[in-house]
Parts: sequence; structure tokens; C-alpha cells
Amino acid sequence: AYAGRSSNINAQRCVNLFPELDGGGGKAVAALVGTPGLELFTTLPAPVRGMRAFNGSLYAVAGSLFYSITPGGAAAALGTLSTSTGRVSMADNGAQLMIVDGANGYIYAAAANTLTPITSPGFSGADTVAFIDGYFAVNGPGTGSFKVSSVYDGTVWDALDAATAEGDPDGLVAVVNNHRELWLFGETTAEVWYSSGAGNPPFARMNGPFIETGLAARWSVARADNSLFWLARNKYGRGFVVRADGYTPRIVSTRAIEYQISTYPEINDAFAYAYSEEGHTFYVITFPSGNATWAYDASTNLWHERQSFGVGRHRADSYAYFNGAHMVGDFQNGNVYRLKMNVYTDNGEPIQRIRAATHVSNDMKNLFIRKLQLDLESGAAGNGADPQMMLQWSDDGGHTWGSERWASMGKTGEVRRRAIWKGLGRTRDRVFRITITDPVKVIIIGASMEAERGRH
Repeated sequence: AYAGRSSNINAQRCVNLFPELDGGGGKAVAALVGTPGLELFTTLPAPVRGMRAFNGSLYAVAGSLFYSITPGGAAAALGTLSTSTGRVSMADNGAQLMIVDGANGYIYAAAANTLTPITSPGFSGADTVAFIDGYFAVNGPGTGSFKVSSVYDGTVWDALDAATAEGDPDGLVAVVNNHRELWLFGETTAEVWYSSGAGNPPFARMNGPFIETGLAARWSVARADNSLFWLARNKYGRGFVVRADGYTPRIVSTRAIEYQISTYPEINDAFAYAYSEEGHTFYVITFPSGNATWAYDASTNLWHERQSFGVGRHRADSYAYFNGAHMVGDFQNGNVYRLKMNVYTDNGEPIQRIRAATHVSNDMKNLFIRKLQLDLESGAAGNGADPQMMLQWSDDGGHTWGSERWASMGKTGEVRRRAIWKGLGRTRDRVFRITITDPVKVIIIGASMEAERGRH
């Protein structure tokens, strides 16, 4: 996905397809594989604000209600929050699950099966919560401070168990447990603290690491591939994605993606999650104000777009790994889905897969294109279906696209089928684009073209 400031330079798009490198001497160095679909797991009465797997159940906040969900999808309301909108953060200590929604905190006690507000005088609200070495840790909303609970008890908070991230006077945005270290993310910087076992609070700042890159979006931090990823900002700019290499943030976003991010009206509402499947580890970040979702594959260092049909962005708005499945909540309703590679629709809605390729040109001389052929895994359709793929092209650098030309992807069992288009005319600079919406397994192995070079 390399569509940057000028499509005349690069108009490539990769939507709902991700590159998979072979690395084993196969037919092609890489192929494009269809992203997973959404299979309905359960439905709650309102959009999900946050989820967490805990003690054999999936727990979710939907609207103002707190739910437990069994592996079979049966949901039961366990309590009520004071708020009904906005994201929540969750962490657990094995016996208690803590929820914060900005102004309030709540403790769900698994043994008693009760949800109670935190009323301890030392607690004054929090946006994010983490659990580390026996303590719940939270940020102080609108301040540069953080607080910790009593040992293994999130209902008790001593006002003295607080400290300030003092490396820089920027506000504290989020707290994250990373490798038993407490990362304190500010607006333009970050600090790393560790459990010292002494003092109030019993944490101390590590002398070495001071990270001069902060958070551009509180909910963009995600753990993946033994590291942290986040949408970053510093004192010189914002809107780039980084990965922690030890204590050093390394930029993983491309200039093209950073350009796309710069076009969104707001980015501080971005949300991200990460998951691993079939050897790939994906960091998936959604920009609600920009109506866009991007995914970075840590196994290939490549990006692709994700979209839900008729929506723009992808539907996933919350995430938890539960009962061996990747669970995501829908941002428009209370649906909770399984994210699955062998599901080829989004809960029955089509998944539109798009690949716009690199420019084809011959120093701006004429090219007479006789044939374009796509190599793909054909014959994967079921029930006698005849899935199709659509070809379009642009001869003006990706600004406008021509009429649709269709080709079969192969009926059930037609495993030797090729998608071929002939008589594609003359061009000086062309971008080909294919689109697939049929609910079938999609693997595109390569493409070849027959063309004659012109003299002028």
C-alpha cells in the first residue's frame, strides 16, 4: 500500500489482501492472501466499549452494562457503569477484574460475582489501567501522575501511593505493562518504571531509558511480536507509527501511510489492537475520524488496508483473544465476531478485495498490451458458484478508472483456471486494478503481461 501524495508516482493499493512471503523455493516469492472475515459470536444491546478474557469467560462493557459471555456465546449482565459511551480499559490480577472509564473505576470480584465502584479516597478516576507485580496501576486523568493500588486489591488505594512522570512536563496519557516494566506514556515523551518493592509507590524510574516519543492517540498502544507499537508524536510532529526496539522507538510506517494519516481530520481517536495468526503478527489501527483502517504485518514489514463493505473503515472496534479465537466488537452495533481466515464475508456482507498494481510504462513511449493474465488459486468456490474478478485500468496515473472487464476465478474444482484479459489497447502509463467481492478463498500468486513496445 503505497498511495502517497501523488498517485502519478505510486498508485498502489492493497485492500483486504496481505502479502505472504513463501521463503521455501515455491512457485512465487510472495502471494496476496485474503484477510479474515467476521463470524457472528454473540450480540449485545449496544456497541462494545472494551473486552477482556478472564477466568474462562469473556467480559465486555456494552453501553452502561458489564457482561460475562460464555464460550458458547451466552451473555449475562453483571452490573452497571456510571457512563454509557467512550472506551474503557481493563486489567486483572487473577481474582479481580478492574475497569476504568475516565472518571470512575470498578472492581469485578470473580469469587463473589459482583461489580462494585471503587470508593477508596485515594482513587480519583483513570483512563487506562495495567496490572504489574501485584498492583493495579492507573494514570491520573489530566495530570502527569500515576497511582497504584494495594497489593492484589483494586478496591484499596492509598493517596500516598502516587508519583509523577517527571522527565518532561507533558501530561500522562496511558500506562502499559511491558515485560514487567511500567511504561508511562506522555503526550510527547515516555518513561519506564520498575517495581522496586520500597517507597510510596513501590516503583522507581529506570535511570537509563527516557523516550522522546509520546502518544498521539491513547488507545493506539498494542503489544505484538514481543514489543510495543503505537501511533506516535513528539515535539516536532505527529502521525507516525513506531515499534519499541528495546527502549528505542523505530518508525515502521511508510511515508505514503504517514501522508494518508495527515489527511484525516483528527487522529487522537485512533484505536489499535494486535493479533497473531498463521505466522503473521498484525498491528491493526483504525482512525474513526478518518474512516480508515490500516494493518502492519510484523512478519513482512508491509502494510495493507482493511475495509468493511459500505462502511470505509473495518468494523472491528474492540478486541480480545478468548477460547482460542480472535474476538472483535462492531463499532456500529452490539455484535461480537470471531475473526477467522476461513470465513469469506463480514457476517454475510461482502468483503471487497482490491489490488492496484505498480505503474506499467516504457519511458512514456507507447505500449500495445495484448494480454494480461493472473495466476491464482482457482476452483475454490463451493455449491457450483462461478466467482468473478473485475479488471479496470487507469491511463492517467490513477486519477480515473475505465470500464469494468470481468473474468472467472474458476467454478468448483476448476483448479487450472486462469484469469485472462485480451486486447487491452495502447498506453504510455497504465495502472491495473482488480477487485473481488465473491465469498471465496482468495490467493493471488502473480501476474504476467504480453505487450509490444512502440517507438514513440
